[in-house]
Amino acid sequence: MALVLIRKIDVMTGEIADIEEDIELPEIALTAPSEISDRQFFQQCAILGLINEVEALAAVSTGTMPAAMAAFVETLPSEEQFAARMTIQGATVFHRDHPLVPAFGAAWQMDDAELDALWRAASVL
Repeated sequence: MALVLIRKIDVMTGEIADIEEDIELPEIALTAPSEISDRQFFQQCAILGLINEVEALAAVSTGTMPAAMAAFVETLPSEEQFAARMTIQGATVFHRDHPLVPAFGAAWQMDDAELDALWRAASVL
């Protein structure tokens, strides 16, 4: 339920009446897109302050990994680091369901809802 203000205007008299009513609002499921481009990903990371703008530009133009992301990769088990570097530096599309995403989120204290929000915001850039 949500309290909404309804403004009614009598077209004959011009009288205005404000009425508050509780109405049932439908739930809207906000799903994250399944993929975003590398540009969208790095730009949104810069907007959120996870990396800076210079690092975001370097990531998309030369594939240079931002320092914070390089530090994140170093926290992964050694056998996963090469694949993580290849993904972060070489991907042209970032998939929301990629196995690296939950670890990325954990490194920045982001839960699933916050990761979904990152993907949604990035998708409209």
